[in-house]
Amino acid sequence: MQSLKTFISIHRSVKVRPTKYFALLIIIIISLFAQAYMHNYNIVYIMMFFLASVAGTSTYFGMRNLYPMTVSFVSQERFFAHQSASFTLQVSNSAEYSVYDIDFSYKNIHNYVSTLASKEQKLLHFKVSVAQRGVMQLEELHLESFFPLIHERKLREISIDKKLLIYPMPQGESLFERKGVQEKESGEVKEFDTLEEFTQGESLSSLHWPSLAKSETLLKKVFLYEDEEKKFHFDFDALSGDTQSRLSQLTLWILECEEHGYIFTLRLHQRSYNSQKESIDAILKALALF
Repeated sequence: MQSLKTFISIHRSVKVRPTKYFALLIIIIISLFAQAYMHNYNIVYIMMFFLASVAGTSTYFGMRNLYPMTVSFVSQERFFAHQSASFTLQVSNSAEYSVYDIDFSYKNIHNYVSTLASKEQKLLHFKVSVAQRGVMQLEELHLESFFPLIHERKLREISIDKKLLIYPMPQGESLFERKGVQEKESGEVKEFDTLEEFTQGESLSSLHWPSLAKSETLLKKVFLYEDEEKKFHFDFDALSGDTQSRLSQLTLWILECEEHGYIFTLRLHQRSYNSQKESIDAILKALALF
């Protein structure tokens, strides 16, 4: 009974599509049948049924080859609209047998796996471009295989339970051109008062590296004063242009501040954000969902 349930489940999840070689196989079987019928050659009957049996068995083993594959989301780069970025999936063979000759594709991006042993896992990377900011649900991962014979394609689709956050495209006038800031400046003030525990998302320029050698805790420097030339205040409503161009400009400035360790505040209508209190990713998320 368990085998019957598995067989039914395999047929529901894996599809079979004939190739041009399938038509050739049919022609050969029909030709053999005609010869056997006219001349009553038993050996021809045997050959005909042998080919049909091999083709049918190939279909079953090919579907069984794709059935045990599972997919899970692992990680992603930051995604910005109209720019390419990568996400990583983990494919796993849950069966007690090896699987062969599988092409994994997502939106025409292909990853080919020749062999995956029992219980083996493999990481696959897909680099794609997304047109719109916001939240994007990943589409199905397509699996295709010609194993064990090429007269049929075995196909399967696996849903990916993951939504990607797409940030606005960073575009506009550079912060250095707008403010006259020198790009070579590090933004670090040498005199600091004390050390505090470093929070993820804060500027790396404030890290106190010698403390890392003495303990496993990351500490940051609390400066005696702040350089006002390296503090920026961004206001969505003060910018010109449509909503998308304003968000793109703000995204560019935020990334430049992150790269050079500059402090900034951001105002989106009635909501304010501070780079000293919130992570860059949290602020970018606010832009993506604005």
